[in-house]
Amino acid sequence: MTYKILSPDKCDSQQLKKFYDIVVEGGQVLVDGLENRIKGAELLSFCESESEVVGVASIKKPDNAYKKNIFRQANVEELSGSYNFEIGYAVTKETHRRKGISEQLIKSLMENSNSKSFYATTKNDGMRHLLEKIGFTKLGNNYLNSDNETLTLYHINTKWH
Repeated sequence: MTYKILSPDKCDSQQLKKFYDIVVEGGQVLVDGLENRIKGAELLSFCESESEVVGVASIKKPDNAYKKNIFRQANVEELSGSYNFEIGYAVTKETHRRKGISEQLIKSLMENSNSKSFYATTKNDGMRHLLEKIGFTKLGNNYLNSDNETLTLYHINTKWH
């Protein structure tokens, strides 16, 4: 397995397409506007196995309205200004799961970021477990998204440098 971390502007169109395709395949995000959100990320990470991208993750730069809404729904709106970056789009292809790929992708992203404060949201129990394993803790209350799914807000303040 090889891991790469790139800013979106350093990715070629093929890398951006592979990232997009894996995120869509994961089925956890809204596809509308996804391409632009990926291009607007702080960092993208890729895991390759035998020249095939098998996992991705990112550090997203959410806009303030989106971030405030998430923190408001979790009943901790006053804390939204403490976090400028969101860990997201962490997807590993089904055939490569349970090998620590997402954990390595997320840790590498955090180590290569200038920030030491991150948040993440998830509706996926596997991701909840992984975030807690990495050191994220739950922040605020669970809340329902527009599809009536329960989301959990997590955060971490750490010194990775």
